[in-house]
Amino acid sequence: GQFAIVKRCIEKSTGVEYAAKFIKKRQNRASRRGVRREEIEREVDILQDLQHPNIITLHDVYENRTDV
Repeated sequence: GQFAIVKRCIEKSTGVEYAAKFIKKRQNRASRRGVRREEIEREVDILQDLQHPNIITLHDVYENRTDV
C-alpha cells in the first residue's frame, strides 16, 4: 500500500529469512499520512489468527516512534 513497504530480512542469530513489513503510523488524528493505529492492530489480529499455506505467517511485531 501507500503507507507500507516490505523488505527481505535475515535473522542474524538463526539465518532464517523473513519478509518485514514496515507500516507508517499516523502521527495525529488530523493527519492524512500514515495508517491509523486501529487499522494496524486489526491487520495484526487477523494475521495472528490466519493459517493458510498461501499466506505468510506473522512471526513478530515491533514498533518504534514512526513505524510498526
